[in-house]
Amino acid sequence: MVKGFTSKERELIKSKLHEKGKQLFQRYGLKKTTMSQLTKAVGIAQGSFYIFYESKEELYFEILEQEEAQLKWQILQHIESPMNANAFKNLLMTSVTTVLNNPFIQHSFQQEHMEQIIRKLPADKLEQHIQKDTDDLQPLLLKWQEEGSMEKVSPDVITAAFRSFVLISLHQKEVGEELFQPALELMAEGLAQRLFKE
Repeated sequence: MVKGFTSKERELIKSKLHEKGKQLFQRYGLKKTTMSQLTKAVGIAQGSFYIFYESKEELYFEILEQEEAQLKWQILQHIESPMNANAFKNLLMTSVTTVLNNPFIQHSFQQEHMEQIIRKLPADKLEQHIQKDTDDLQPLLLKWQEEGSMEKVSPDVITAAFRSFVLISLHQKEVGEELFQPALELMAEGLAQRLFKE
């Protein structure tokens, strides 16, 4: 029988699941982290886990969303005003540096983790996650377009290009580590010059 929790206990347990889950996932990966490890780390029965999450993948995804929210906040602190091609290139490069300095995000986008998350999570949850990227960036993009500094390209397309640029940063080995930085700068410059009027 699953023990009931007060709302305060639920809040505390959920917070601990995030903290301990992040540590365990970083150490062992999503696949090798067991339900037993997660529940033991926070001091609850395995059956109690399902009061909070339907699966460990759902917990992982929630932690990932928190990490991404913190990253977005850090990146947005680097926005220069007025925005121009050079400032946008710098923003893209700062985004990559921020992602590369976050081990959890790096692990999350390894193919095996992504495949496991995609298999276990409802499709609408993943769609909402992608839409949130657009919703977060759209006000800025529209502002720059209204000011006349940015070309009138669909915000969805710009957000997808931004996301693609950042995801490429997680494939240094495939690109070639010695050429990675100059290749990234070339792509950032090309994207910035395409989107911003001089």
